[in-house]
Amino acid sequence: MSNISQSGNYRGLVLDRGLSKSSSGCLQMVATLQATEKYNADAQVWEPFNYEDCEAQAYLNLVTRAEKENPVNCKQIMRAFGWDGMSFAALNDPNNDLAKQIQWQMGMETYNEVERCKVQGIAAYDAAPGRQVEKLDAADVRKLDAQYAGILKNLGGGPKPKTAGKPTAPPQAPVSPDPTPAPLPGTPTATASPTPTPSTAPEPAPAKPKRGRPAAPKTPPAPPQDTADPMTQEEAWGVYADKAQAAGKHTDLEIQQAWLAVLHENYNGDESSVGENWSPVAEAASKRLGL
Repeated sequence: MSNISQSGNYRGLVLDRGLSKSSSGCLQMVATLQATEKYNADAQVWEPFNYEDCEAQAYLNLVTRAEKENPVNCKQIMRAFGWDGMSFAALNDPNNDLAKQIQWQMGMETYNEVERCKVQGIAAYDAAPGRQVEKLDAADVRKLDAQYAGILKNLGGGPKPKTAGKPTAPPQAPVSPDPTPAPLPGTPTATASPTPTPSTAPEPAPAKPKRGRPAAPKTPPAPPQDTADPMTQEEAWGVYADKAQAAGKHTDLEIQQAWLAVLHENYNGDESSVGENWSPVAEAASKRLGL
């Protein structure tokens, strides 16, 4: 048997599967698949696929180069194989209770000027066929801006918290005009009141309004102490975002801005200075929103 050479949706047997390392050193699951049916999109039916070129190799990275989980691939594997996500060892045993039949999509890809038909996604055997965009769920999307705040900062994009501008001098007090109108030509001037004054000493000249001195800019407060239970960046963001959304007082943009503002004000925008415990960031961001 040889590899499938046509794009489309297929389903069939899982001949073998196991764990390995990709060329970049990332943990991946590799599965050898044998198609028994191909989906006819025009007739919207599954048709038997009995051809020599019926095999395919699926390479699904489980972990990224940053040693983070690959949520898209992991969730595809969970849906297709019934994996519970509790242990990678389960993916390395082809004889356990995970699904023995799945569905997958094939598409043409070019690498080093060579075009090949490759597996581009997997799904449960009885899933609705068709090429669909695999999207992160709402909880994962809320974590992205905080997780990659440094990248967004380097790109010059992403929500930015408002920073305090250079203090300006307070405006000079306006000089009130003399309420007594100037006399018209030929008109006698008014005489002073005959009422005696308590003192004959000349009154001091009114003080000139002073120009205020700009207040010194506030120095960033010291990073808060780790008083709450330790949480990773993703855990802290999830707790904070859920709490802010449950309050129903702020938009997603305001929630993101408060988080980024804490990073800039308390940690000079350097995520590495936060350390392993992100609980103080979540607490400070919550206080900014009055939660």
